Amino acid sequence: MKYSALLIGLLMIFTSQAVMAAKSLDFTIHQEYTSTRALGMGNAFTAVADDHSALFYNPAAMARREDGHLRMMLRGGIDGEYLDLLDEIDKAQKLPTENEQVDAMIALLEKNYGNHYYFRIPTLGAIWVRPNWGIAFIPADLSIDIAVHQQIGPMLNVNGYLDSTLAYGYARYFDWFGKSNQFSMGVTVKGVHRISVSEAISAGELAGDSEVFDTKKANEGFTVDLDVGTLWTPRVGENAFLKPTYAIVVRNLLDYGFTTNFHVVDKESGEPPPLKRRLDFGSKFQLPKFWVFDPHIALDVRDFLHENWTPKKGFHAGAELYWKMFNWWKGHWSVGMNQGYWTAGFGARMAIFQLDLCTYGEEVGTTDVPKESRRYMAEMSLDF
Repeated sequence: MKYSALLIGLLMIFTSQAVMAAKSLDFTIHQEYTSTRALGMGNAFTAVADDHSALFYNPAAMARREDGHLRMMLRGGIDGEYLDLLDEIDKAQKLPTENEQVDAMIALLEKNYGNHYYFRIPTLGAIWVRPNWGIAFIPADLSIDIAVHQQIGPMLNVNGYLDSTLAYGYARYFDWFGKSNQFSMGVTVKGVHRISVSEAISAGELAGDSEVFDTKKANEGFTVDLDVGTLWTPRVGENAFLKPTYAIVVRNLLDYGFTTNFHVVDKESGEPPPLKRRLDFGSKFQLPKFWVFDPHIALDVRDFLHENWTPKKGFHAGAELYWKMFNWWKGHWSVGMNQGYWTAGFGARMAIFQLDLCTYGEEVGTTDVPKESRRYMAEMSLDF
């Protein structure tokens, strides 16, 4: 099949012919970094953030670390129908005449009006966190969103991002609310290089079967930005059933855009869309521990201020049953709600090998026309 299942190069397909492509539609909220564990519990992780991903979810949590943690990871996510779409496109492109190819493409797109397809492979990198600080290098994080809409005829809307990120974070405690109330603040400074594609492809262009990437269609740039987080655990009685923690995080505080262009892809490449400033509000409620289990529930409102934000897209809730037999043998089960759709997750660590799995639903439609994208994610890592 011409379109490989491992489409690291999907950013490098779908060139236009003589007709300029229409602007791509995108109703999603793109996340620069995601945690498989967090997505399993509805991505309600702002006030949890007790692992390596604190660097990106809430840097204030690094002040609460008591030891070091190095994760070297390889992660991928996909929806259940993505490869089927690519297979149908490939079959249509193999028809004997151009007219038959175009007719088949039109029929294919019309059949899939409103459908959404997702692919995020690979996410490759390493994150090292220590008490009060952490550093991360994620050289490759490729994500592709494809949606079929009626615009100037049936169109395949492709939005792709290839990010490379270097980040450093620092956090510490403050006595602003008294020593008995744990309050910490943290900041993550991150440099992000992005190559992006946002294009609506017509049936005729798809039938052209050109797999040479038109570099003039790509945008690229580099930016430096800040995430600032807070974490507050108020004092409660020792016998309290629920022990709350609250969090506020401002992500992409500067949000000035990808103004520096190294012209890695093309000397004429334009500027990608900005990271977009957003606010996350989180809460965690610790339940009493029993045997080897450490249960907690969480509620978040995320991505407030993003242009595609709605109350439904901002709502996240989850519960996690974390278990620990030994330092080298531990894991979790989780369930949740992400943007109105159910999630579930599982993780297990044996010695230095960690496996995390999750499924979650993402709202990719509008308030008037909601649409779920059911996704599956797997992450393999070495933890030290």
